[in-house]
Amino acid sequence: MRAELLARRRAMDDHERSAAAEAIALHALAVPVIVRARRVACYLSMPAEPGTGPLIAGLLARGAEVVVPISRHDHTLDWVAYDPAAPVVASSLGIREPDGPTLGAAALDDCAVVIVPALAVDHEGHRLGRGAGYYDRALTRLSAPRCALVFTHELLPEVPREPHDVPVQMAVTPSGLFRVP
Repeated sequence: MRAELLARRRAMDDHERSAAAEAIALHALAVPVIVRARRVACYLSMPAEPGTGPLIAGLLARGAEVVVPISRHDHTLDWVAYDPAAPVVASSLGIREPDGPTLGAAALDDCAVVIVPALAVDHEGHRLGRGAGYYDRALTRLSAPRCALVFTHELLPEVPREPHDVPVQMAVTPSGLFRVP
């Protein structure tokens, strides 16, 4: 399933991705928990993912602090306050990560919402990631709502899941917000 979803993402053109990123940002920035947030955890999207650039720009324009993940060699995530002027480098995993002082795992404790990547989300909130478990480990003790960003065709009736997978409470697609019942 992962291979099929990734192939479909790679087949999208830049215009489709750009329009999707703008629509996702508009929908996400209308969600009350995100509107009121003082601190939000988000990620810097990879080229084929639903783009987070417009969402992060909107959050910063509203005065929210945005923290973004950096991967550690022990397969955990640390967090950095996002500064659009700071240099961004590709990690060994090919993920864009900003330079800056790390905040530690406790940075998520002050987040009103955590925006997470996903290849798909099902109707019960189960998230299909890339399989390395970085986010599942980071989210296990978190009480803040979790929101995945996916393309509309990636909201599915069911996705494979493991006992350790941490679900999301909502997904934002270019078509709108999906809340898990």
